[in-house]
Amino acid sequence: MLATLHRKPFSQDGWIFELKYDGYRCLVKKRGDVVQLVSRPGNSLDRSFLDIVAAVAAVPGDFVWDAELTVDEANGRPSFKRLQSRAATSVPLRVRAAIAAHPARLYLFDVLAAGSRDLRGLPLDTRKQILRDSFDDTKTLVYASGIVAHGQWVFEQAQLHCLEGMVAKRRESTYHRGRSAEWLKIKNPNYDRPAALGIRGKREVSGS
Repeated sequence: MLATLHRKPFSQDGWIFELKYDGYRCLVKKRGDVVQLVSRPGNSLDRSFLDIVAAVAAVPGDFVWDAELTVDEANGRPSFKRLQSRAATSVPLRVRAAIAAHPARLYLFDVLAAGSRDLRGLPLDTRKQILRDSFDDTKTLVYASGIVAHGQWVFEQAQLHCLEGMVAKRRESTYHRGRSAEWLKIKNPNYDRPAALGIRGKREVSGS
């Protein structure tokens, strides 16, 4: 499910507001002992992010999660440059060194299935509660809770902490494939992806 670009932040009852991290959107699938990390374009991230795979494998049960995969700077803000570097590394020895130097983090914001249950037809509020009850937060797995109604405040936090922006979601929205007006993304105009990559020059004007 994809968010539609919205120009201005807003506050409104019936909506939940989540910080938007600059990372890789991915589906996290676990069945038995097998864990898969699948990027939005459909690429496997398993071999590059063995730390994430191990953390997910330790969670009981079978499930499908929707998440944002990040690698942080020392100050705690996501670094897209470090994330790309980790994703380009798949040789086991180099992956282990990359994990030690730049551990990854998974921000979990939705659940599509739990066991044999397809949860996509349930309201977002219910799905998020099921997700919240399914695991405990660690340094690697983080529940993206969101704030109800107070979108302006969430957007101010995104700006304060130099994050990419926020996502607004209707609390009653079901989960379906494709772009939806029930999920809206509002970008921080002060966030600069080229700067996050260490690139000087023209600002990027488009993105996911």
